[in-house]
Amino acid sequence: MRRPAVPGAMALKCRYAGAAALAAAIFAIDTFTTLASAVAVLYVLVLIVVGDVSSRSVIVASAAACLALTLFSFLYGHGLKGELEVVLRLVFSLSAILATAFIILKRHADRMTVASQAELLDVTSDAIFLRDDAGRVIYWNKGAEALYGRCFDETWQQEAHVLLQTRFPVARDTISAQLAATGVWEGELTQMTRDGRPISVFSRWRLRPGAGRELGTILETNTDITARKAADAALRRSERRYRTIFETLAVAILEHDLNPVKAELDRLAISDAGDLEAHLRLSPDLISRLRRMVRITDVNRTGLKMFGFTSKESFFETLDALLPETDESFVAFLVALATQADRFETETMIRTRHGEDLRVIVAFNFPPDGGLDRVQGSVLDITERFRVQEALDHVRGQLDHAMRAATMGEVSASIAHEINQPLAAIATSAAAARRWIDRTPPDLTEVRAALEEVAAAAHRASEVVRRIRTLMANVEPDRVPLELDPMVEEAVRLVRKDLVVHGVALSSTLDAGGCVVTGDRILLQQVMINLVTNAIQALQAMPATERRLSLHSVVRDGGVVIEVVDSGPGFSAQAAQKAFEPFFTTKASGMGLGLAMCRTIVQVHEGQIAISRPASGTGSCVSIWLPLAP
Repeated sequence: MRRPAVPGAMALKCRYAGAAALAAAIFAIDTFTTLASAVAVLYVLVLIVVGDVSSRSVIVASAAACLALTLFSFLYGHGLKGELEVVLRLVFSLSAILATAFIILKRHADRMTVASQAELLDVTSDAIFLRDDAGRVIYWNKGAEALYGRCFDETWQQEAHVLLQTRFPVARDTISAQLAATGVWEGELTQMTRDGRPISVFSRWRLRPGAGRELGTILETNTDITARKAADAALRRSERRYRTIFETLAVAILEHDLNPVKAELDRLAISDAGDLEAHLRLSPDLISRLRRMVRITDVNRTGLKMFGFTSKESFFETLDALLPETDESFVAFLVALATQADRFETETMIRTRHGEDLRVIVAFNFPPDGGLDRVQGSVLDITERFRVQEALDHVRGQLDHAMRAATMGEVSASIAHEINQPLAAIATSAAAARRWIDRTPPDLTEVRAALEEVAAAAHRASEVVRRIRTLMANVEPDRVPLELDPMVEEAVRLVRKDLVVHGVALSSTLDAGGCVVTGDRILLQQVMINLVTNAIQALQAMPATERRLSLHSVVRDGGVVIEVVDSGPGFSAQAAQKAFEPFFTTKASGMGLGLAMCRTIVQVHEGQIAISRPASGTGSCVSIWLPLAP
């Protein structure tokens, strides 16, 4: 059943010319000879020549021409009064021409029908081919050419399944037996394209019975399912992966069917979340019914273990079985479901199989497409963590109490540390006053001056205590305009004696003259005293000739920067990060409150304090930045 070949234009012209020459020869013989036979019958050869390649109109025109030539020849040779024998030959010739024309037209119509059917087969994307009883290809549509990469001429009279290297799901004899018995067979085949690519097809076979015991021809339709099978395989792998994740998660996963509950909530026709919550809380019977309507459809292994079950078949069937009667979270869950929230999360209590209460965090992610038949809820057991947290809170309370007691001691020690300088000044001035008064005669002027220094030092000690108490009580300190450089010089005078005693060489470069900041003079001086004192203590680890301390002040970045630079051992990177934390110290006898208090005071003044390495590479540099007064 090879596709009919369409002749070219030249071949068509040659055929029409041959038909015309044949018709002319028959006309000449029939008209100009005296043969006593029905020569006009030969016109059927003309119809046969043009019938296979012509349209219906050409066939009809050719038949009419043959009939006209036959009648012309009769009238030319015999006139209107021909003998009976001659008339019979005419009738016979005309009948033969008409019968042949009818047969050719019928064949043409059949050919057109077959051609239209073949065109339909070519339109489909499925591969369709026809095999004879020996399995050889006798028809091969365009879909087959596209699928297998083989044109019709390559497959003509080739054994189809040998050419395609077909692998059958069952024995070939079994398929042939079913085909002979039922006339149909279908199944999946694996075949090979021309370029060696394996494909999977779903094949349907239809038997067209032959004559007698012959098997007949087989119409085979193959649909390419390679991509679909690959997608199915990918889907199965994804499902297996999802199932593995579902089953092995350390969090319990419960799958719920929420459709009945959603339908019941929709029937309430309450759109406002607040009104719905109020209605539900006033309807305990409705809540109980809705809890029983939430059906649990699946649970992972972690969930089975959490709730005390060994198999999914024995697990709770509804949500009501695992919620205690006093649960308050279910109402909020219903409101979230009814208002189409994306997510619901809460902390609640649940019951295990053995009646044990567990504290858990429950989270639901509602599907965006509205499908509520398989909604997963994750359940995280925080019971043990909650118990540990309770124990930790208890221990923390005890620790806070101990820390408060320790802090009070540290603060007391800090106050003693901070007023050490004024007390030392009082003792020194009092001793000087005693010496001046013991002289003969007593030098009352010097005594009066020493007593004034005692009074000033006592006042300063009182102010230090008051300021520290202010900081501890989080009370806003005094804020007055202060010239920075004179304040620094005054603070240095207070520790001048310590510098001399410990052999520390001091150099000052104060370049912020006239710059005014807003702050508390006593607190800011105390910061400077603390920093200078810390530097003096750090320099004790250095040889006497290398104990150097320098103070710098400069205007920078809209404020004043004060730097206290020493040539001591400096801070390690870790110590520099923790230096301002309360109770952190690198000194064996230190309390760890000095730098912490300095930072607090600087921050109260909206400033910054930091530790860095000096440009020389040795020692330490503590810098303070304070904003200029507006």
